[in-house]
Amino acid sequence: MKEYKKLQIIKHALQHYIERPNASEKDILQETRLLNEVTSKVEDMQDRYGIRRNERA
Repeated sequence: MKEYKKLQIIKHALQHYIERPNASEKDILQETRLLNEVTSKVEDMQDRYGIRRNERA
């Protein structure tokens, strides 16, 4: 599986996981930081390889 696809899967999984009802503030903060990191990498790859961005993503 290509790196871009892996990062997209991780990004979407984190977006849903952060919304779970039993998450502590500490968990949400750590997971949001990771989500921001992954999102930044995805956006860098989109720019680098000319991948069209999806408005939902």
